[in-house]
Amino acid sequence: MARSGAAGPGAGGPGLLAVDLDGTLLRGDMLHESAWSALARDWRAPLHALLALVGGLRADRASGGGRAALKRRLAAGARLDVTTLPYDPVVIDYVRRWRAAGGQTALVTASDHGIATAIAAHLGLFDA
Repeated sequence: MARSGAAGPGAGGPGLLAVDLDGTLLRGDMLHESAWSALARDWRAPLHALLALVGGLRADRASGGGRAALKRRLAAGARLDVTTLPYDPVVIDYVRRWRAAGGQTALVTASDHGIATAIAAHLGLFDA
């Protein structure tokens, strides 16, 4: 977690707390969670994801290929229940206390945007 605008004289509150998804809010990695979920639904999912990765490596990086394409492909094939993910209760408690003290919070991640949005909506702890 990273803090921005820590409270000081006249600061008006604790500032912004940026919370990373993988390895911080989650005791794991969304890439792994997505891969296992996609594989459970379709045994060909890893092959499709690999093709997306290799195709992205050949394509211009500005087109969103490479690792981003891999994550998008796995997320599209996965059916994740965000209520059952391995959240870190210590981090969730810290974020709740930060908000209670008047701070703002942001969920930051390189994971798929749709998954991050679903997690943020489920937890109801993030301003951005």
